[in-house]
Amino acid sequence: DDCLQQLLNNTTAFLETECPKTLVSKAIGYAVIAGSALVKLPQILKIHRAGSVAGISHASVLFEFVATLVNVSYFLPLGYPFSTWGENAFLLAQNSALYILHAHMSGGLHASFLLEASAACASGYVLYRRLVPDFVLPAAACGALGLRRCTVSCEELAGTLPMLLGLVGRLPQIAQNLRQRHTGELAFITYLLNVAGAGARLFTTLQELDDPIALAAVVLSLGLNLVIVAQILLLGGTPKKAANKAA
Repeated sequence: DDCLQQLLNNTTAFLETECPKTLVSKAIGYAVIAGSALVKLPQILKIHRAGSVAGISHASVLFEFVATLVNVSYFLPLGYPFSTWGENAFLLAQNSALYILHAHMSGGLHASFLLEASAACASGYVLYRRLVPDFVLPAAACGALGLRRCTVSCEELAGTLPMLLGLVGRLPQIAQNLRQRHTGELAFITYLLNVAGAGARLFTTLQELDDPIALAAVVLSLGLNLVIVAQILLLGGTPKKAANKAA
């Protein structure tokens, strides 16, 4: 509101403040959110057309679903502007659909799926309500991680978990791609959009938030998505023989 008043009253003064950067950051933030509403759609459509989840790691799909669930649980209680984290809400809806689709095509929605989904939702609720008590890490772990203090709060746990889940979730897919020498039904456009979104979110996080946890999560996401984009370009999709067998 202050920036808008400055723009209307004194354009020169407006340009000399932080307002232009703030407005650009807000615009980019909402553009990221708008783009995130459809970022997983190419992947979902590619799986649907192929009738197969060949080459797509179940662990990756599961951990990405849980990571976005925990991300939403972290940001919701903090009161940050929606423009700084809103894409996580749309990604959660799409990752939920992708998780269900993958489970359906790779064995059905059996008891193990229901157990996984229930545990994930329960964990998200516990972290959203900040129900986990503070705990103390061993001194050796603190020293190895370079932490200034060893006490970890539930808020810090909720903010850090998506980074760990993102790392654990992407590594099986990256390893599977290397092992099978192709990237299966992974959709290039989805991961390219992930890279673009993470790059834009890096700018808005640096501009609007003083949150090292959120910053580290964005940097990690950008790096891991870049690796998978490079693999898709270098290794290619499902080989014709594998595609014929799936058909």
